[in-house]
Amino acid sequence: MITKIRPGQFEAEVRDSQQPVLLEFYASWCPRCAMMEDVVEEFASANRGKIKVCRIDEADAALLMDQYGIDRVPTFLAFSSGKLTGAVVGAVSREVLEKLF
Repeated sequence: MITKIRPGQFEAEVRDSQQPVLLEFYASWCPRCAMMEDVVEEFASANRGKIKVCRIDEADAALLMDQYGIDRVPTFLAFSSGKLTGAVVGAVSREVLEKLF
């Protein structure tokens, strides 16, 4: 399952999560983001109960994007115990997402 979040939910859903989190920054107008939908769904299904998967729309997340130096979508950030542990940008395979953890 993929949880769509807003910036106000970042602390509770990502930083305070007991599970590792994959956070995707995406945009509805972005063709690469659309290409990644199935890949992210597969990742979420394969890691259900182990890794929480969240998405945040770049249109709502300018401050978070600045905070993490994000200038392109899709961008995937991996968090463990509330700390950033990895990042990857662009259309990537599920295996690349798995290697973030």
